[in-house]
Amino acid sequence: MVREMPARRPLSLNRHDAVRLLERGAVEAARKLLGWRIIRRLPSGETLDTRIVEIEAYPPGDPASHAYRGRTGRNGVMFNRPGAAYVYRIYGMYWCLNVVTGDEGIGEAVLIRGLDGVDGCDGPGKLCRRLEITGDDDGTDLLDTRSSIRLCRPKRLLRHPIVTTTRIGISKATDERLRFYIAGSPGVSRRDRMAERVKSKEVSSDRLAGRQSTRYR
Repeated sequence: MVREMPARRPLSLNRHDAVRLLERGAVEAARKLLGWRIIRRLPSGETLDTRIVEIEAYPPGDPASHAYRGRTGRNGVMFNRPGAAYVYRIYGMYWCLNVVTGDEGIGEAVLIRGLDGVDGCDGPGKLCRRLEITGDDDGTDLLDTRSSIRLCRPKRLLRHPIVTTTRIGISKATDERLRFYIAGSPGVSRRDRMAERVKSKEVSSDRLAGRQSTRYR
């Protein structure tokens, strides 16, 4: 059964910023969401405050996306308004958390692959197990302050290099570089050493160019 999102609520600052970001689409949102927080209030009452450090984009027209062939009972939440949680199960045992992006009715999302701030969140199945996220959370409005799972703005600006590489665990569009992660984060599920070396060289070149530009002003 597809859970419908509740009626629209007045936008808070956090919600307004998040909606504007998510409406840009999966690819841009994926990069920009690095450093944003997932706050989970567990059934026990404990609250976990985590940071997104690894994410994958599944834009419209992507053959690796669950929405590629249209809306079904399983993927219906992907066609909801941006900010809905799309939660599905893989291998019959692991839950995965996604955030719906783009315009309502299009069908796109980003997969949260890794979190910092809590141990054992280096992978989509692991983080759902640690945060006790299941299919019951499918359709949750992540931008609603009353929700037990919330997407919130970062506490500080992200200053770490972002690595761009290919996605994991798919059989189609395997060459698309639509996985993004924060270099050096312990919450990353799988590092791409080659992509990290390329990024490191880019950062070094940018810093050198910056110093030279300052020197000759």
